[in-house]
Amino acid sequence: MSDGPIKFIEFDEEFHRCPNADVAACEFCKLINTFSLISRTFRLRNSTECLKLVENCQYYVRGMRTAVDKLTPHLSKFDFNELVQSNGYRTFVLLAKCGVQKCLYLAEEINDCSRIYSPSSHPILHEKLVDWSRIFRLMLVVIMCLNEFVQGTTNDSLFSSNREALDKLISMSKERVNVVGFQGRLLGFQFCKSVRGPLNVVGCLMAAFSKVFKTNSIFKHTIISPRDCKLVYYWRNPKDRAERIAEMCLGDPLTFFKEFWLVQEKGLVRILSNCVGEPVQSNLEISIPPTKLYVETKSRKQLTILPPFEYVGKRPVMLRLVSHKLRYGSAGSGNVGSSSMEEMSNTLIVHCHGGGFVAQSSNSHLVYLKSWAKSAGAPIVSVDYSLAPEAPYPRALHEAFYAYLWSIQNAHLLGSTAERVIVAGDSAGGLLLTESLMQLFLVYTPQLLEPAISPARLLSLCDPLIPYPALAACLGAYLGKTFDPTLANLPGSFVEGVWEPEIENVENCSRKFMTVTLEELDGVNLPNDDWHLSPLIAPDILLSKFPKTAIVTSNLDPCMDDCVEFAKRLRDAGAPVTLDIINSVPHGFLNFGKISEECYQGIESCARRLKEFLK
Repeated sequence: MSDGPIKFIEFDEEFHRCPNADVAACEFCKLINTFSLISRTFRLRNSTECLKLVENCQYYVRGMRTAVDKLTPHLSKFDFNELVQSNGYRTFVLLAKCGVQKCLYLAEEINDCSRIYSPSSHPILHEKLVDWSRIFRLMLVVIMCLNEFVQGTTNDSLFSSNREALDKLISMSKERVNVVGFQGRLLGFQFCKSVRGPLNVVGCLMAAFSKVFKTNSIFKHTIISPRDCKLVYYWRNPKDRAERIAEMCLGDPLTFFKEFWLVQEKGLVRILSNCVGEPVQSNLEISIPPTKLYVETKSRKQLTILPPFEYVGKRPVMLRLVSHKLRYGSAGSGNVGSSSMEEMSNTLIVHCHGGGFVAQSSNSHLVYLKSWAKSAGAPIVSVDYSLAPEAPYPRALHEAFYAYLWSIQNAHLLGSTAERVIVAGDSAGGLLLTESLMQLFLVYTPQLLEPAISPARLLSLCDPLIPYPALAACLGAYLGKTFDPTLANLPGSFVEGVWEPEIENVENCSRKFMTVTLEELDGVNLPNDDWHLSPLIAPDILLSKFPKTAIVTSNLDPCMDDCVEFAKRLRDAGAPVTLDIINSVPHGFLNFGKISEECYQGIESCARRLKEFLK
C-alpha cells in the first residue's frame, strides 16, 4: 500500500453535523476549510507537489470526520461504568480530534505564508505537513476498521476477530511510512506536554543506540560516541531519527528493543536509578535457593512445591527488598542499632516488574517502588523473574508464584509479619501476579495474551515506546516456539505428589474472546484456553473468589482495553474491583514520575489505592 490516497473509502457527506450547526465550532471543518484556502493558493502558483500533499491531508480529514461521526454513538457501550468512561474506541476518537486540533495550527501558519511557501523555504513546516499526512492516513484506516468492529460486535466486548479489518491493519503495520510519521517532528503529540520532551529524548536515545548496540564499543551502554554524538544529531534531525527507528522496528525488533530496554540495567544508568527517588534504608538483592517449599492449603493439606525447572533448569530466584525504614529481623539489619529500627510491618507487598517479558529488572523500576514503600509504610519485595526468549512461558509465571510463597513463609526476613499481603504488578509483571490469591493491584496490565485485536491494542501502531512490531515480537518470545502445554498446569506442574483443586466446575466462562492467527506469530505453538496465560478467559467461579482488586491504566495505553475488560469480568463475577484511568500519559508512566507532573499524579493515584488496601 503506497503513501497515497485510500481509494476504497466512500464518504457520506450528509452524515456529518457540526456542533450546534456552527462550522466554526468543528475542528474537522475548520481544518478542511483552511486546507481549501491553501489549495487554492497552491493551484494559482502551480505548485503541484505541495498541492497534492495538502489535498491528500484534506481527503483524509474528511474521511476521519465521517468515520468519527459514525463511531461516536457506540462509544458508551464499551465503558466500564458511567464514572469511568474510557475504552479504545473513545481513545481513537480523541486521538483524531487531538491531531486535527494540532494540525490546524500548522495549517494556519502555512496559509499565512502560502504565497511564498515551498519545501526548501520552509523545511520544518513541510516535514510536519508530510508527517500529518501519514498520521491522518493511518488513523483514517484504523477508525474505519473500528467501525467494522462495532458492526460485528454482538456484546460489549472490546476484542474483535474481524478478519478483513485485521488484514488491513496488519498491512498498515508493515508500512515504513506509518512508523516514520509518528517518530518524526510530531513524536508524542497525543501525550501531555510534560511527557513529549522526555519521549523525544527516548526517541533520540533509541536511534543513537541502534548505531552501537551490535558492537563491542565501551560506549554501547552510554549511547554517546566519542567521535560524533548521535544523540545530539538525532535531536536536531528528527526526520533521520524517524527513519532510523523505522528501520529497526521493521528489521529485528526483538533483539533491538530487548537490548535497548536493558540499557537501564547497565553501567552508569543502573547506578543513577539507585540514587534518584525517595531515600530508602533497605535496597537489597536477595537470592532464593531452588529448594522445596512446604505449604498448607485451606483444607489443611500439606503440599510440597518444587522449584521452577522449565527451559533453563533449577537456579536461584532473585528478589529485591525495598523498604523505607529498617525493621527488626529483616535482611541487612544485623549491624544496625535497635534504636534506629522499627517494628515489623503487618503488611507485605509482593511486586513484579514490567518489560514485555524480555527485559528489565526491579532495578529499573526503583523510582516508583521507593515512592510506594514510603507511602504504604510497608516493605516491598520485587521478583526478578527469568526473561524470554531464553525462558519463555510458563517459567516466569512459576518463578513469580514460587517467590510469592517463599516471601510469605519468610516474611520475617523481609521486615513483615505478612498478616496482610498485597500483590502489585505493572505491565507484564501484573499478568504474572494476577493468579495470586491475595489482594491484587495491577497497573496497565495485559490480561489476554492471545492474538486478539482491540481498539486500544491498535495504539501500538502509533506508540513511540512500544510500536506494534516490538509488541508482537515480545508476545512471540514469551510464548516460545517449543511450548509444551503440560508445563502450564499451575500449580500441578511443580507440586510433588497428588494435587486436587479445591474449586470444582471451573469450565464456565461467561465471556468468550475469538482469536485470530497473526503472521508475526507464525511457528509459535499457542496454547488454547489457558487462563493462566490469559486471566481474561478464566472461569467465572475463580474470578468470583478474587480479593479486592485495583486496576490503573492510561487512556493512551495499548493495554487499556485488557484492563477495562478484566475489570468488567471481575465486576460481573461479583468481585470487588476499582478501575482508574490516567489521561494523556504513556504506557510505563510510572517511570516518568520525576519528570512529568501528570505521570507523578498517576503514581500518586496508585499510592492512594495502596493505602486503601491498608485500611
